[in-house]
Amino acid sequence: MLALRARNSVIGGLIALGIAVDCSGSPDAEPGEPTFGGTPGSGGSFTQNTGGTPSATTGGTGILVNGGGAGGDSGIGEECARTTTQAEPAPANLLFVIDTSGSMNCNPPDGDAALGARCARFPTKEDPDRPSKWEVTRQALESALAGLVDRPQLSAGVTLFPSGSECGVSAAPSVPIAALDSEQLASIEEALDAVSPEGETPLAGATILSYAHLAQELRAGRLTGNSFVILLTDGSETCAPAVLDQLIDTDVPNARLFDIRTFVIGAPGSEKARGLLSRMAFEGGTPSSDACEYTSDEADVGDCHFDVTRSVDFEAELAEALDRISRVEQIACTLEVPKNPDGGAVDLDRVNVTFTPKNEAPERILNDLSHDCGAGADGWQYSADHSQILLCGSACSNVQERPGQLEIVLGCPTEIVR
Repeated sequence: MLALRARNSVIGGLIALGIAVDCSGSPDAEPGEPTFGGTPGSGGSFTQNTGGTPSATTGGTGILVNGGGAGGDSGIGEECARTTTQAEPAPANLLFVIDTSGSMNCNPPDGDAALGARCARFPTKEDPDRPSKWEVTRQALESALAGLVDRPQLSAGVTLFPSGSECGVSAAPSVPIAALDSEQLASIEEALDAVSPEGETPLAGATILSYAHLAQELRAGRLTGNSFVILLTDGSETCAPAVLDQLIDTDVPNARLFDIRTFVIGAPGSEKARGLLSRMAFEGGTPSSDACEYTSDEADVGDCHFDVTRSVDFEAELAEALDRISRVEQIACTLEVPKNPDGGAVDLDRVNVTFTPKNEAPERILNDLSHDCGAGADGWQYSADHSQILLCGSACSNVQERPGQLEIVLGCPTEIVR
């Protein structure tokens, strides 16, 4: 175990672009690259449990389409189309960062504010015949992941915190990220089933080291595509509160430079952390809406994250939150822009998308720039670097819910929502 003293950051050394630089002498970041953890200063601390670096397999997710090969009638003017190819889903990597602190032993308050308040003082299960917050969380996670098994290009792993001590965190996930097949699901279930909640809530350290791990794997080419940290907590930082501004202002935005987005679920007990969790979701690129609140000075005000603290049925609302996360466009409906078969760059003004449901006529999916994807757009858009195509709104849900063939056509002028 290695105690790292954070000064203006969580880590006294550098966690640079996914490379954790600690006393073992890991390599430095490239000049000019962003860092996770910042630079030395003064402030709180956390404990990192060190160990071997886990292996990871390339994987990810995209749309779940049951269809045949490339070709066929795309429904777009073939007189201008040079190439029609079956759309390939982009890889996505999900790292679930799960709070297993002592307060997860309590029964979910399910609307009982007094029960929630007592949990903060006495983190035990008051009613032995009802499940604890952890038991509900474990079941919801296992159920959600079971529904994603064998989805094309989807990988998943799990980090549990604290690890090894009251405030311990580890750069190595509890279950390394790998393609989410039945074997990986069994590994995750085994890890979750072995948990006995205890300890404090080193939220900042666990999150920053998760970013560092993902970025390191992406730099090394062991992971490709889009990556997501899915943080679930029932409280706020209790180990190194002095580093929270650094987490929000630097580390969460730096993760976005690697296409690492941050989803946040606030379980009962996190009421006083709504402001923090809402800012994490906003800065992490997953706000609940364009108008969500993330700037309030009040600790308990914020709604950009999945807030289930007011739930009267924690089990159902947690399951709904996990289902909604699994269906967002960046995870479920992201496609790779195909290569130009003639060589050179793809003319991005001559790209179209069609979907042909089984035994039905082709449907055109139009380029929709009227709103951001996830905030009202109903069609497709390019990613920020124009390497991927995102299906937005009902265009995404339609291809998830109906078997068929999704194709990208190169050569015809892009058809745009007017």
